[in-house]
Amino acid sequence: MKTEGISYILSAPSGTGKSTVIKRLRELAPNLKLSISHTTRSPRKNEVDGEDYFFISEDEFKARLEKNEFLEWARVHNNYYGTARQTIDEARENGWDVLLELDVQGVQTLRNMTFPGVYIFIVPPSLDELRRRLVRRGTEPEEKIEQRIQVGREEIKRYKLYDYVVANRDVEETASTILSIFRVAPCESKRFQAPSEDIQALLESEGEG
Repeated sequence: MKTEGISYILSAPSGTGKSTVIKRLRELAPNLKLSISHTTRSPRKNEVDGEDYFFISEDEFKARLEKNEFLEWARVHNNYYGTARQTIDEARENGWDVLLELDVQGVQTLRNMTFPGVYIFIVPPSLDELRRRLVRRGTEPEEKIEQRIQVGREEIKRYKLYDYVVANRDVEETASTILSIFRVAPCESKRFQAPSEDIQALLESEGEG
């Protein structure tokens, strides 16, 4: 029986360590398909076009937007980010589990659409640790770091948009916790896929008689 893939939506405030966690998840779950977002921001050190993001110009982003190519999009820290609709449609049609890396604005958009998925939010152990990680990253001036921390504070307040919240104290621990969510999600009654036609018939007969 053909099963429908599950979309896992992952968010975190900037500096929480989301990219490192995702890298580890891809090592531990190689069959998980990653939806690569498009962005107008410049690549950071060690980021690769087509692997971390598709880095495009603002004009190209707006042209794609006019063609309705994005499932969701947002402007964050003066840059545009968007999820290609085609990537998600292909994953769902082919039964692939897919991981979407979105900010809170993108998640709100999907929630407003009642987009089916498992929503996971990663938070830092503390705001002090968040600041240390942003400083250690060494990519931005103090003013920008303060801006990101303030945005992060507001994002954390919206944690109820998500089904699960995980504190990233340690990458291995965080990745292991999220893998546990991946394992249990298909067992939720609303997502359960019958292992055979006779079991499926019983599920469909719920309430009869």
